[in-house]
Formats: sequence, structure tokens, C-alpha cells
Amino acid sequence: MGALDTLEKKVSDFDKELNKMCVAMEDRAKRGDERLDRLEDRVDWTDIGGAQVESRLADLEKQREELRDDMAYIKSQSMTNNSIFTNIPEDNSSGNESSDVTEAKLRTHLESALKIAKETAESIRFERVHRSPVQPIPGKIRNSVAKFTFFQERERVRREWKHLKGTNFYMYELFVSEGSDGQAPEASEKDEGGQGPGETRMDCL
Repeated sequence: MGALDTLEKKVSDFDKELNKMCVAMEDRAKRGDERLDRLEDRVDWTDIGGAQVESRLADLEKQREELRDDMAYIKSQSMTNNSIFTNIPEDNSSGNESSDVTEAKLRTHLESALKIAKETAESIRFERVHRSPVQPIPGKIRNSVAKFTFFQERERVRREWKHLKGTNFYMYELFVSEGSDGQAPEASEKDEGGQGPGETRMDCL
């Protein structure tokens, strides 16, 4: 158990470092954007050769694209082993549902809907389980997002998706896709009836 706890702590620390790197890169990309904007607004084409300016702008654009690629990779790594579960009952009558309650409901869902043995469902390790979006939506059940500690356990759950056929429950993998408008990458999930970019749906349509 000591080795497992140490491994879990290392995974948690690695995730924190990834998040810090992502924030730093976002800040760096923002500064690059601001610098590029200043150059575009203030460059005096009569004093500086047009070819030199174009070359510098091209370099800045290339650096910005490289930063975006790095951010997409880091964010995708931080979201590894994430899965989304839909329509798990939610009760916010006494306030926002706590993560502990959400996790307990997910374990019950794994047993009842995905037919996973109770002992197995109770032994699965999660780094965190929460509802998404963060704020409750009146009259609607928010998705449950689970980050599994171990890839093998997430795969064990994923293989049982066939039991969801004919139910109103769905299960998704969560990936990162970059918008076509060149904005920073965003997490996304497949919509009902269509294939979203960079995503895989695991329920049976």
C-alpha cells in the first residue's frame, strides 16, 4: 500500500506541475500576442525595412503556433484517464453536490449500470470526481467527470460500455481539440448524433 500511495502522490504532483506549465505557457503566449499587436500598431514602415519587419512578424507567429501546440499537448496529458458519465442522479436541494457524494453515486452507477462487481467498483481509485459544469443547472442533471488514477482501471470500466445499450446512460472519453479559429485548445466531448473533433464516444447508439 505504501508503494501505491507513493505512486498516487507522484501522479498527483505530476498533474500539478503540468497545470503550472500550462498556466505559464498561456501567460507567455499572451505576452507574445501583446507584443505582436504592438509591433503591428507601432511599426513605422518608412524607418524600418518592410522585409525585416515581415520576417520578425513571421518569427513571432511561428513561436505563437509552437506555444499553442505545446499547450495542447500539456493539457491533453493532464486530462489523461478522464471519462464523462451522463444522467447519474443529482440532488442539489441542500446546495451544490459535494465531490464525495458525486464519487459515491458514480461507484453505485458502475455497479448497477455497467455491471461491475461491487468489490471492484469500490476498489477503483480516482484522483477526483466532480460535476460539470461547476454550477448547478435547475431542472438538469450535470455530467459526472472522473479522473481515474490508473489507466488500467479506466480501461476496465470502458470495456463494459455495452451494458449501457438501451439505457439513458452514456459514457465518453475526454480529449482536447484545438478550435478552427486558432484559439487556445478546449476540452470537448462528442454530442448526441455526431462525431466531434478528436473525440471517441463509448456508448452504444
